[in-house]
Amino acid sequence: MVTLKDVAERAGVSPATVSYTLRGGEHVSKWTEERVRAAARELGYSANMAARSLRYGKTGMIELVVRGLDVSTIYAKMVTHVKHVCTGRGYHSLVMQTEQDPQTLRDAVGEINRQSCDGMILDPCGMTANAIRKLNRNQPIVMLDDYSGTRIFDNILTPHEEMAYAATRHLIETGCRRIMLVGASREQAAAPGVTPVVGLRLRGFLRAMDEAGLMVADAVDDRMIGGEWRYFVGVDLGRELVDRGGFDADGLVCCNDTLALGVIRGLADRGVRVPDDVRVIGSDGITMGEFTVPRLSTVELDVHGMMKQAVDMLVDRIDGSYDGDARQTTASFALHCRESCGCGAA
Repeated sequence: MVTLKDVAERAGVSPATVSYTLRGGEHVSKWTEERVRAAARELGYSANMAARSLRYGKTGMIELVVRGLDVSTIYAKMVTHVKHVCTGRGYHSLVMQTEQDPQTLRDAVGEINRQSCDGMILDPCGMTANAIRKLNRNQPIVMLDDYSGTRIFDNILTPHEEMAYAATRHLIETGCRRIMLVGASREQAAAPGVTPVVGLRLRGFLRAMDEAGLMVADAVDDRMIGGEWRYFVGVDLGRELVDRGGFDADGLVCCNDTLALGVIRGLADRGVRVPDDVRVIGSDGITMGEFTVPRLSTVELDVHGMMKQAVDMLVDRIDGSYDGDARQTTASFALHCRESCGCGAA
């Protein structure tokens, strides 16, 4: 079996340096880190998690709990990036999907109470404030988009309102004047049990339209259509927009990329061309959007940065370097103009 000492000899450093480097130590030169990681790869070395658990009371495992892992969603990108970031900090990653099932979520959260992992990055999936308060406060947990207001655990927010605002502003700047929001409506946002995310996207859209003087007070609801943010829902909505008659939109802001791709398909089924007849922009930045025809314009969430922040905050709690009040930060995003908005960029 390959040992830490073997890696040290191959890299030309001490075993202590190898251990510190593979645990994600900050005070390591790039040259040393590259040599150590290259040696570990060449020798097929991986840390003995069972031994670490016995010696330090740690498993070396970080759990990511998300609602789904479909390749057409943002969560698939989270899995890829959290694995990379965890490896860089000397941890392994465990991923669990809940499909928004309450029992599955309870089972996933139970892993940290059973000490199967050292910390957890948790998409609360609509958990109530009361359910969040019942979580073990002594366990390291970082929330993703927790809008419960509890402020018990570290939390990283997605800038939903600003992303919708940026998408809408971009279509306005390309010349669109009759813009619709797809995937959110005032009725949907007010429905019981609906995540606040819907209302935030709606608010960003309305703010951009109002600033541009494009929102007529008595026709607000005519400029939005609600629905789940799924591909086949998008297909149906795209067809419905045309079938109900009077479709005059020249721009569509879709609440996520998966929905946008479905809408484009549904419009195509009814002979409406994107971007020739109507311009479309999505949100999230899923990889699939880069390869569709037309390529999907989008407001891309910085998933790598988000996962790095989450892991860093979690490791701070795990190793005791931070034990203060719950921290909250907001992820960044970037506009990517491709073909579906009419910009023609690849």
